[in-house]
Amino acid sequence: MRVNMARNATLRNPRLQVAAFLVLAVVLGAVAIFGAMRLAERSAEAELRRNAEFTLGLQVETILSHLDKYRHVPALTARRQDVLAMVADGLSDADADELRIIASNVRSLSGAIDTAFATPDGATMTGATGYLSPELIAGTDLVGAALQGRLGRASLSAEITQHTYAFSTGVRLGRYVRAIIIVAAPLDSIEQTWALSPNPIVAFDSRGQLVAGNRMARDRAADIREAVFTGAGAVAGTIALPNSDAFFIPFRRYIPHMDWTLFVLVPDRAIAEAGRYAATVASLGAALATLIGVIIILSLQESRRRHRLERLTALRLERKVRQRTGELSRSNAQLAVEVEERKLTETALRKAQNELVQSTKLAAIGQMSAALAHEYNQPLAAIRTYADNAQLLLARKKTGQVSDNLSRIGAMVDRMATLSKTLKSFARKPRIDLADVQLEQVLQDSLLLIEHKAKAAGMRIVCKPDQPGRMVRAGPVRLSQVFVNLISNAVDSNLLTRADEILIDWQADDKTTTIRVSDRGPGINADDVSSIFDPFFTTKEVGEGLGLGLSIAYNIVQDFGGKLSAGDREGGGATFTVVLRTAAAPARQMEPA
Repeated sequence: MRVNMARNATLRNPRLQVAAFLVLAVVLGAVAIFGAMRLAERSAEAELRRNAEFTLGLQVETILSHLDKYRHVPALTARRQDVLAMVADGLSDADADELRIIASNVRSLSGAIDTAFATPDGATMTGATGYLSPELIAGTDLVGAALQGRLGRASLSAEITQHTYAFSTGVRLGRYVRAIIIVAAPLDSIEQTWALSPNPIVAFDSRGQLVAGNRMARDRAADIREAVFTGAGAVAGTIALPNSDAFFIPFRRYIPHMDWTLFVLVPDRAIAEAGRYAATVASLGAALATLIGVIIILSLQESRRRHRLERLTALRLERKVRQRTGELSRSNAQLAVEVEERKLTETALRKAQNELVQSTKLAAIGQMSAALAHEYNQPLAAIRTYADNAQLLLARKKTGQVSDNLSRIGAMVDRMATLSKTLKSFARKPRIDLADVQLEQVLQDSLLLIEHKAKAAGMRIVCKPDQPGRMVRAGPVRLSQVFVNLISNAVDSNLLTRADEILIDWQADDKTTTIRVSDRGPGINADDVSSIFDPFFTTKEVGEGLGLGLSIAYNIVQDFGGKLSAGDREGGGATFTVVLRTAAAPARQMEPA
């Protein structure tokens, strides 16, 4: 129970969480640093061992290849005929000079330190340089091996510390050895090669004597011999040399044929440096991981704090939402009642607007009734005249002229029927659906209704289509009403300036058709452009208009998905532009719309 309470207290206290994490991070970091250091030291030690073994193998091959060329010199010299002839009766004092010359030649050709001839007992020596002496070869196997018919080998060191390696062969006549040939090979080139190594390299023979080494090893040969053979100063596989602050790891390789032991001493500082480097890297990594961990813990704590704050805020907002929801519900109920009332008002408004449009059309028909009476009276008078003439012609039996009068009467009747049909279509309430209508036909029907007004004012209406048979998407009756209003306004504008022409032209592409109705009136005032299509806006005198014609035309074009705009005409006057959608289908028989 106490453990759980302590753990809960730690979890609730942010500072305790950070402190606990830091303690754990320090412990784990120390373990990681120690492990990384040990691993790096082992890896460095293994690398040093591989390099040392490679160096030992390379130097052994160098030694053997260097001395191999001297190994055959004694045997080749022992087979010379002049040498065999001189030793046949034993070596005499007279032959000594001759043998010295031969030894000098062999030494010069082979590059040896010295070449010498010795008696079978090794007591007398005849050499090229005098380096090989009975005292120097005493105690070696050079004489004994030659007498046994073997190749003699021995490491030689003179008092001047010149190290050589000697080979010996017996000069045999029959069963007896008459002389012994000894060749001393130099080791200077090997030591010069070792001089390039930064580490001590040394070779000792079986007696523990130094036979070859680089300068670092020769200067401290005695200390190295004592350390590698007796283990003096050894610590954990390393040796210490006097007056040196470094410990060395000795690596050795035994050379059987020469009875040498080759040593390479590698300082262990590389292992310590690798361990320190690994410890440094591990320390930095542990510190970085600790820093990241602290940042994560602080971030989590901050996240939990924000989460608690958000929950508290959410609870407060929830209470406010519940309060506001009740208020909004009551407001919504009240708004629903108001919306329903507005819908009813809008429906009534639309109905009144439609009735107003129809009333406007009927009023326009009423205004045209006088002119229409003239349009009807004139054909009726003509019909009466043609009928009276036909009776007189029948009485006179002139039947040919009677037929012509009857044809004229029929044409007059057709004209009156067309005018009546147009008025009937214009007066009826339009349908709201759209169709593909022929623009020229609608304009002709509109001109039938407005042409009398233009003629009475002494004006002519000019139509300039871009292409006959152009089709647009609209309702023919409502579109006719648009053109009647626009042309009627153009007539009224021309009356103010006494102009006598109204221009109607249109252009179309695959998407839209643009129709322009232009007059030569006073134009449109810049202050009136933004209000010209508003209901009840008019510039006419009181009693001459209600200001609904352009507003009705604007709404009709909007219903067609088009656009109606007004602007000044170049050279004076005004232009009303109607943009409609070009019909994609071919023309069909028009129905009232």
